[in-house]
Amino acid sequence: MAFTLGGRARRLVSATSVHQNGCLHKLQQIGSDRFQLGEAKAIRLLPRRTNMVQELGIREEFMDLNRETETSYDFLDEMRHRFLKFKRQKYLPEIEKFKALAIAQSPKVMVIGCADSRVCPSYVLGFQPGEAFTIRNVANLVTPVQNGPTETNSALEFAVTTLQVENIIVMGHSNCGGIAALMSHQNHQGQHSSLVERWVMNGKAAKLRTQLASSHLSFDEQCRNCEKVTNSKHLFILRSLIPEADLCVCVCVCVFSCVGVGIYKGFCDEFDNLFMDKR
Repeated sequence: MAFTLGGRARRLVSATSVHQNGCLHKLQQIGSDRFQLGEAKAIRLLPRRTNMVQELGIREEFMDLNRETETSYDFLDEMRHRFLKFKRQKYLPEIEKFKALAIAQSPKVMVIGCADSRVCPSYVLGFQPGEAFTIRNVANLVTPVQNGPTETNSALEFAVTTLQVENIIVMGHSNCGGIAALMSHQNHQGQHSSLVERWVMNGKAAKLRTQLASSHLSFDEQCRNCEKVTNSKHLFILRSLIPEADLCVCVCVCVFSCVGVGIYKGFCDEFDNLFMDKR
């Protein structure tokens, strides 16, 4: 059994272990800065990973204590703390998994989600690193290919043709600011509109359909209906973009008020509330 050590480990090898008959034997070089040692010579280094985890834990506790006594918020310090916590609690215990992910990815799912900070697909649906190829934009819109290339369409093409995902989820949510911007946008506005307004008008067909069917409702209720209509229309757009792909495509809307997820099955406009749980 052999261990591969970095260049910093050279000083840990005593001079007596590399001298024989008065001559210094050159260690076999692997790459530019790695050496292979016998098990007997490397045994003293085995506790290193355990020590690293312990050191990170002590450092994290120290930072927690410091933050409790500080009155000002240090954003970079907070990010550093979160990274060290991730490294200690998730990366190091599963280091072999992350080494494999560093070489390649093979996700089975693509998620098209909203950029809203309250609805992170990996957080809500529990995806782990390497499980879901994700793209997010304002109002989680999927645009027809005739509208020109977008980051969503290019990501979709890559996911289907290169990564060969088996499932696509379009994940919307209630109280979406992008949908509210769409519903409040005046159709006669053109070149003077903001980038956000011009972007959300990709959902104009859903807006017109909503206004036609629910003009008697309040603005908030119209927005809720438009969230559903917009997401249901994504199914048809996706099928037109990837007509020959053998994929499971679904649309879901995360509802904040009852912490539930409604699922569209097939090409219907009605929700399947199997994911609803009001506890």
